[in-house]
Amino acid sequence: MPRLPKHLKIQKRPIPHPPTPSPYSGSSTPKTIYVSSSSPTMGVIKRVQKYLRAAENRATGSVLGKNKGRREQIAALAKSQEALKKEEVFVKATGRAMERALKVGKWFEGEERKEEYCVRVKTGSVVVVDDVGDMEERKERLKREIEEGGLSKAAVRKRKRDVARIEGEVPESRTRWVNMVEVAVSFK
Repeated sequence: MPRLPKHLKIQKRPIPHPPTPSPYSGSSTPKTIYVSSSSPTMGVIKRVQKYLRAAENRATGSVLGKNKGRREQIAALAKSQEALKKEEVFVKATGRAMERALKVGKWFEGEERKEEYCVRVKTGSVVVVDDVGDMEERKERLKREIEEGGLSKAAVRKRKRDVARIEGEVPESRTRWVNMVEVAVSFK
């Protein structure tokens, strides 16, 4: 990646992602929680538990609501347990927030919860786009200094070179790779 001139400033864009779905939406929509470095760990844990409880209610609701024979209820319960194992809640984080997401996964793997939850961790990298901005105020200040005068010829030449360099070809955006972690939590 070529080095940017000193007069340019990089402005980081937020990583685009879809809005968080409702816990009551169907099992077809992936339940994803995006964690930042300032997200409270217990708050994220409670949200994951809420999503998993809603999934459990969806799975067992069809079994308990209908008048069926005993065998049919047991078969429906086994089927709902299989569906419940497939439904996962994803906790995603990038950069410094990865530690927070891993803390959430570690909490679900704790001694008293080990038998109830299944935790899967996936790491990777994501491409993010940053904007490259001009320093307009610096360019205007240099032009003003040239017009006002009172500078030596060498200083005027230097200021003109700086203005020409600032007005030169500038990339609008830049891409970079950011580390990412995805923690998937589901019932066993």
